[in-house]
Amino acid sequence: MQIVSKTFMFFLLVVGLLFAQTLEAKVQYFLDRGEIRENETFRLKIVVENPSTLASALSLDFLPEELERLSLQQFNNSTMINGQFHSEMGWEVKLLARQAGIYTVPARKFANESAESFTIRVLPAIDELKDDNSPAKVKLRAALNLEEAYVQQQLILTVRIYRSVVTRHESLTLPKATGAVLEQLGDDRTFEMVQGNTSYRVVERQFAIFPQQSGELLIEPMTYTATVLDDSQSSNPWGLSRTKPISLSTPEYKVKVKPKPASAEEPWLPATNLKLEASWLPDNQTFEVGTPATLEFKIKGTGLLQTQLPNITFPEVDGVKIYRDTPEYQQLINRLGVTSHHIEKLAIVPSQAGEVTIPELRIPWWNTVTDKQDYAVLPAMTINVVPQPRTGQSASSQPVVSNKINDDPNAVDTGASSTSSQTQQDNLNLWQVISIVLAALWLLTLLLWRFTKPKPIANDSNQQAPVMSQTEQHFKASLAEVAAACKNNNAKQAQQLLLQWCRNQSHLSHIKNLNQLKQMVENDSLQQQLDLLQAALYSPEREQPWRGQPLADTLQHLPKPATNDQQQGLPKLYS
Repeated sequence: MQIVSKTFMFFLLVVGLLFAQTLEAKVQYFLDRGEIRENETFRLKIVVENPSTLASALSLDFLPEELERLSLQQFNNSTMINGQFHSEMGWEVKLLARQAGIYTVPARKFANESAESFTIRVLPAIDELKDDNSPAKVKLRAALNLEEAYVQQQLILTVRIYRSVVTRHESLTLPKATGAVLEQLGDDRTFEMVQGNTSYRVVERQFAIFPQQSGELLIEPMTYTATVLDDSQSSNPWGLSRTKPISLSTPEYKVKVKPKPASAEEPWLPATNLKLEASWLPDNQTFEVGTPATLEFKIKGTGLLQTQLPNITFPEVDGVKIYRDTPEYQQLINRLGVTSHHIEKLAIVPSQAGEVTIPELRIPWWNTVTDKQDYAVLPAMTINVVPQPRTGQSASSQPVVSNKINDDPNAVDTGASSTSSQTQQDNLNLWQVISIVLAALWLLTLLLWRFTKPKPIANDSNQQAPVMSQTEQHFKASLAEVAAACKNNNAKQAQQLLLQWCRNQSHLSHIKNLNQLKQMVENDSLQQQLDLLQAALYSPEREQPWRGQPLADTLQHLPKPATNDQQQGLPKLYS
């Protein structure tokens, strides 16, 4: 009865956990880029966790009416990152923002999953093409956010290519600026823009430029080259269209670079924001004399390279010792430019009980938004240190030793010496006896094993070996065509040959698709490779080509046919 009760409680626990996971499942929204402007298209990705949610029909009525819905497609992607298998599924909606504003996607439910409200901010349009009435079907525009800046201050150069026709053999040179550090801000962003009656395909690329010396900074023009269809000439006699090369260039920019202001404090940090943060690890840290505690310290600078972040000198504090680890640096890139992090772990070791205060830290920096001196401040931290507890052993043994020493030092020394000598002799004799007994038992065990070891049956092994070898050879030979298709990275052919191979195997003849085969496979690596093969066949937006060599390497783990002994089973009772 007790076993049944425990089983029932375990069943309820499992059901409760599954139900809790279902309730916690959340739908997430993602935008394809951070900056969206009116008359531009963008993509809203809706990521779900449960396949049953993806199977249900999706209505787009919950989206704001001001956002024009252009297309809807479903995705189910599987990837392998650092040996870990990841999958992502959901919908991707292509939208067009006709007007600037802030739009809210309300909270709602998708089948058994829920989504929180989501805000989409649409900025006013960039009027780069507003007064351009030229008939050119490819246009190049560039914009620099500042005409003057301080030395080591971040500048952002944005380049956009507008195309209303298909182009080939595209190339865009990198910007050149002598005496400056350049960083490309992420990958290219591609979207569509409607200008009047013309729809453009837009490619946007951004660069961060950090001048390293005062004076005049010259940013040389960037050149875009491509080939486009030549509409001015008719097709040749063979019906082939003619193409022509085009070459466009951005303007040359001259930036006035100002030196560091005389009133600015050291270190010189021209940034749009600078923050200091610190947190105890764990956050409920207790403090005890002699026991180290971990404090994580961070410097976050927006508009600064990681090489510009300063090293902080922590003041000496009475009552604690501070030991510093090697700092780590992170450099994040987005549409706002470069954001750098200085992360450092400190070991704080209290040396006395009571309240100990770690004083505040202040880092001066130059606010390029307000053009004024500013300070990043980490407030003072006060910790309460408790004394280190004394163990019971040390407390009880200390008085005994002191009493003996005070009574008669000579008597204690003589007795201790004779007792120690006798104890060592007794221990030596005892260990000798134990060693002899153990050696005798080991020799006896070895002799018994030698004379009672079963002899192998030569006839059975000789008969079985050729059978297993032939089965293994036939198994590998029949997979040679599948492995060849995998090595050629031909996903479709590899699928067809693999399923054909299954139909020719008596134990796998019922397999009709890769999902059924995956259920028969017990090897994790082979299961992952079958998932990647499915993704290569059915995922519409797979960025990287399929590599079949890992699947070829794991084909050996396919379910093998049973041997003759396994097929015969038990011998018959009667012949």
